[in-house]
Amino acid sequence: MRIAPVLVLALQLALPALLRAEDPAPRPSDEEAAKKTEELKAALKGDSDDAKREAIASCADCPHPKVAAALAPVLVSGTDELRTAAAQALGRMSGLADAAKALHAALAPNEKHGKVLEALFAAIESVNHPSSVPVCQKWVNDRNDLRDSDEVNGVLLAIDALGGLKWKASVDALIAIWNKKKVSGRGGGTGGGYKDKCRKHAEGALRRLTAEAFGDVELWEDWWKKNAKNFNDDMTTK
Repeated sequence: MRIAPVLVLALQLALPALLRAEDPAPRPSDEEAAKKTEELKAALKGDSDDAKREAIASCADCPHPKVAAALAPVLVSGTDELRTAAAQALGRMSGLADAAKALHAALAPNEKHGKVLEALFAAIESVNHPSSVPVCQKWVNDRNDLRDSDEVNGVLLAIDALGGLKWKASVDALIAIWNKKKVSGRGGGTGGGYKDKCRKHAEGALRRLTAEAFGDVELWEDWWKKNAKNFNDDMTTK
């Protein structure tokens, strides 16, 4: 079957545009980042909360290490509203290591700030940097090792974030979390309701990552041992 010349020409014209659409947006220059940083600092020194919020939000359009570093202090010293806004701005800096680093450093100082902590973990998931996997895993393990009867701030948020961090390491981390006796229930102990929540969130996170469904951690382990080789580090299939 012959393809009409007009159709061939249309495809030839459209192809470059399609390829350009797949290219990642260029990172901002150092000059652009310096200007954005100065604008943020000026707004933060002022009295207008609206101006502060606007300056923080505009930082999201300049994903640069200098801008991420300028937002970092806001995460731990501003009002809860400004901390949340800064987390959301950093969350839009997809793949930027410095954005992930700033969010990681703000977790512990905001452990008792529930809404801010929620925004931080949501932003960590959005940035989707591989360095966030061990940070989330450590957050869960450290707090579950402290106690197992009461719900601990941020544990379920960290587990959920692992489900959005598209890395093979996230699968390993979730299975390891589920396997610990303070979540699996092996070895007895208190906190059955809390353990059940952790298990359900871990299973939900694994389903998000793999599109598979198993009700038992041992089944997950068996499946992952057989199938991990079929995934690239970023959870795309080979």
